[in-house]
Amino acid sequence: LLPQSKQSSSYSDRDTTEEESESLDDMDFLSRQKKLQAEAKMALAMAKPMAKMQVEVEKQNRKKSPVADLLPHMPHISECLMKRSLKPTDLRDMTIGQLQVIVNDLHSQIESLNEELVQLLLIRDELHTEQDAMLVDIEDLTRHAESQQKHLAEKMPAK
Repeated sequence: LLPQSKQSSSYSDRDTTEEESESLDDMDFLSRQKKLQAEAKMALAMAKPMAKMQVEVEKQNRKKSPVADLLPHMPHISECLMKRSLKPTDLRDMTIGQLQVIVNDLHSQIESLNEELVQLLLIRDELHTEQDAMLVDIEDLTRHAESQQKHLAEKMPAK
């Protein structure tokens, strides 16, 4: 009788520890889920200000127009080109060669900005795809967590 009673008590101990470990796993999952949700909310809240800061940094890092190097005797023209605020009087006083340099520079700027735009649009599309995949994963995890909670709620009253 003694060995059997020890076996039965060891089984009941094992059942209890398994239940406790399952509930710990569920609690760990729920706490991880809450932590991830909080991190995601923080990241979303910071996204807009971070993007604005990045745009400002990129504006400052943009190299000055090569026209400034080509027209060193007209420093106010190169400043106006950087600010994109040339006046008709400035243009009237320039030679055809100088105007052609400005036109060529503007065309090259347009081309490089178009290429940059295409690259940024591709990156944006990739990020949207990643975001959609993450949202689907979050939905799946949420459904799983809800089903686990229902399963635990059904299990508790039965015992």
